[in-house]
Amino acid sequence: MAASAARRRYRCRDGYIRLELSSPEEWRALAKCLGRPELAYPGSWEVARTAPPRGRLGRLLESIFAGEPAETWLQRLRSHGVPCRAE
Repeated sequence: MAASAARRRYRCRDGYIRLELSSPEEWRALAKCLGRPELAYPGSWEVARTAPPRGRLGRLLESIFAGEPAETWLQRLRSHGVPCRAE
């Protein structure tokens, strides 16, 4: 899959994580994990999977991930079933 807001590397407070989302269910899990359920509106997965990596959605996610250490995000994301890895 091509890079998008749902499949790219994000900088955290002390490192990087990579999101590797590939389904609407994973996108909804991310929105729930971030405390941003409004991101999971009908049709939002199609937007997220095709959004430019550094477009508006990508920049929003950048601002969210920057606030916490990478390990914190990895634990939080994985506990919600969001595919991700440290980089």
